[in-house]
Amino acid sequence: MPWLGSLLTNEPMTDVTVIPTRIGSHTVGLVPSTIKRYMRLYFPRTYQQLVEKYDFLLLEQIDSQYFTTKQFEWMRRAVDDDGIGGLQDRSVMSMHIWLSMPWSETPLARAFPNDAEAVVRTDYHRNGNLDIIINEDPDVPDVIRRYRDVLNLHVGPWGNNLMIPRPGAQIYTWSKTNVFPEVAYPIPGLFPHIMGWRYGKGYTWSVQDILGTSFWTPTINPYGNDVMISMIMYSCDRRLPDDVVLVHNLRASFSRYGEIKNFIVSLIEFVDKFGAKTSPLESKLGDMDASWRRARELYLEQDYAASDQEISRLLESLEGLRGDALRLKDRALLWIYIIEWLSISGTLLVSGSVVWTLMVRRRLYRRAGTTRLTAEHY
Repeated sequence: MPWLGSLLTNEPMTDVTVIPTRIGSHTVGLVPSTIKRYMRLYFPRTYQQLVEKYDFLLLEQIDSQYFTTKQFEWMRRAVDDDGIGGLQDRSVMSMHIWLSMPWSETPLARAFPNDAEAVVRTDYHRNGNLDIIINEDPDVPDVIRRYRDVLNLHVGPWGNNLMIPRPGAQIYTWSKTNVFPEVAYPIPGLFPHIMGWRYGKGYTWSVQDILGTSFWTPTINPYGNDVMISMIMYSCDRRLPDDVVLVHNLRASFSRYGEIKNFIVSLIEFVDKFGAKTSPLESKLGDMDASWRRARELYLEQDYAASDQEISRLLESLEGLRGDALRLKDRALLWIYIIEWLSISGTLLVSGSVVWTLMVRRRLYRRAGTTRLTAEHY
């Protein structure tokens, strides 16, 4: 699964359907026939299914050739008429013109604040250092500004894709670089990094770099994922968190719960093969899942403090359950360890006895002499 799909799968607030549509290093083994099969299986069959099942469209470097014109038009209508939100990255999906040009010609590209058709008519990709400037204008919704104290705004060397705002687009952050001196949004050397705008009933976003890399890389910006989720929440008319540090740590706790639970489940499946009694552990794990659902409900209700208390207590209990699972594993494998020890010890005794008999005891036997005929025998 692509990294971004995995991230959103673990996010308690999102329920995602991932359809990879780009062959690259992050999708090893993906071939065109597989992508087409995924599209047939997972893309909604009707427009009504699209708007009833989904609240948001996230387009991460898609390859437009795998979508039909009808599908692009459905997604555009879903934003315009039914208020579905959207986010697309890499300005025009790619640094390569054979990928960016087809995207710029789709009906869906018109639903985003980046003027893709204008971008592809320029020399839009250039390498250079990248710094980010947050727009402090109070007329721009406070989606990104609330993270100003926890973001690293110095990205460093990066391949920049120019973005050109459509009339009415709101610029949330600027890209500051010396590789586009001829552009000025609003001053020379600045061009949009994150933009949003209202398209019909929906709110959509365009970003100039690749989600999961550059500014969004967790090693550069641990809060980059939180910014992206806040953008999704804003498009879906959800209240944004006031305490961004609390919510960041809360998401990390939910992720930690998933990691420990998966470890325990794998351990239970392993020891069950040796006949160990795993039902007590499974019962406790079921009770903890119920507590996890309560924590998630509080999270969805945006009672983050109560959700944090619930998940913190749950993690303490889960750590104890992990210890119980490890002790059960040790008991289940005890007889295997004993049998292995006996087998090795028995083999050692037998082989030692044989060696002693063949190599040591032979010294007790007298060597047979040789008989020689001499002249006196004749």
